[in-house]
Amino acid sequence: MKFTLNIFTLNCWGIPVVSKNRKERFEAIAKYLQESSHSIVCLQEVWSEQDYLFIKENVKSVLPYSHYFYSGVLGSGLCVFSKWLIQDVFFHAWPLNGYIHKVHHGDWFGGKGVGLCRIKCGNRLVNVYCTHLHAEYHTDDIYLAHRVLQAYSTAEFVNLTAKPADVCILAGDLNAAPGDLSFKILSQLPSLEDPFDSFVVPKDLRKVARPSGTSDNVNNSYSDVKQVKSCPDGKRIDHILYKLDPSWEAEITSFGNPLPDRVPEKEFSYSDHNAVTLELVLTQTDIKTIQKQYSKDNSFDETIKQTIKVCQEARDDLTRSKKLYLILGGLIFMFLIGTVGLWTNNILHDILKLFVSGLCFYYLIMGTIWNRMELNSLKAGLSALENFATTRMESKNIDS
Repeated sequence: MKFTLNIFTLNCWGIPVVSKNRKERFEAIAKYLQESSHSIVCLQEVWSEQDYLFIKENVKSVLPYSHYFYSGVLGSGLCVFSKWLIQDVFFHAWPLNGYIHKVHHGDWFGGKGVGLCRIKCGNRLVNVYCTHLHAEYHTDDIYLAHRVLQAYSTAEFVNLTAKPADVCILAGDLNAAPGDLSFKILSQLPSLEDPFDSFVVPKDLRKVARPSGTSDNVNNSYSDVKQVKSCPDGKRIDHILYKLDPSWEAEITSFGNPLPDRVPEKEFSYSDHNAVTLELVLTQTDIKTIQKQYSKDNSFDETIKQTIKVCQEARDDLTRSKKLYLILGGLIFMFLIGTVGLWTNNILHDILKLFVSGLCFYYLIMGTIWNRMELNSLKAGLSALENFATTRMESKNIDS
């Protein structure tokens, strides 16, 4: 028994008002999907519900089933389209997801997480996980702990919900390249396969060639010029990973970047990211002959240790930042108390007093309520990681 899965993923860069050529690009994306042979489509950064409804209306003849994951202020930006019935849906929101005052980053407002669609293809079940992890933004990555805990939470979510699916697919903008800690967590903990490692490009370059970088690639019209100069191939941060039930085996027949460099007859690309597609031909095998293979090296143990270390350092940073916020907030509050009656009644002083009061309020909130919320979320992830590491070591000792 065989069946074929053709999966497509794209970060659409669909921020209303901000994203360039948004309307034209979504029209082009919808047209491409309408004419393609993809059976499952995962999209990220579809921040406008109207854009989702537009695509849904235009692709319903080929992808009649879809789901949009609502979350946060703006929506999660995640949606899934399917050729087959979407039987069950669930959204797992991450407790750590950036900062509310980092308005220019916007991740907190998106209410990000991982969306699950359980798709029924005949008598087979396919779990599709669509996600978008927190971005780096700067070389000084202040969101590292947030992203690795998002990765760990997603990996555990896949682990706990994989049964009874025949195939699990994780697709999206992971904001992590192979070798990054977040990627290691996502691929190693639930034993997800990266097709990049096993796909052999046919001599005739059948369908699509091996993919290049999906972000800041030299061929993308929206790529950052400085990033392109330093690394023309860009970063491979958009992925499609998969996991099979032991009763199935897969042949990768196509894997790569399916979209052309530019929208036809336009001078811009489909998005600031390149799309990725994966086609698997799955064959059912004799389950009695299949034995799960465990890695004999300690790479995964090292990944968990690194993740715990990152979280512990972030916890210590939070303790220090709490003191700083409270000291600054307290000093400003004392200044406001001490200058009562000294402010003259003019617009300039009123604006200045309002600004200083707002600054005081910000520091006190960041040092109390927000710090406690972030610390508790961080401690929850850290305790889960430490529990995982402990139980894994105990299991190893029992097995040996």
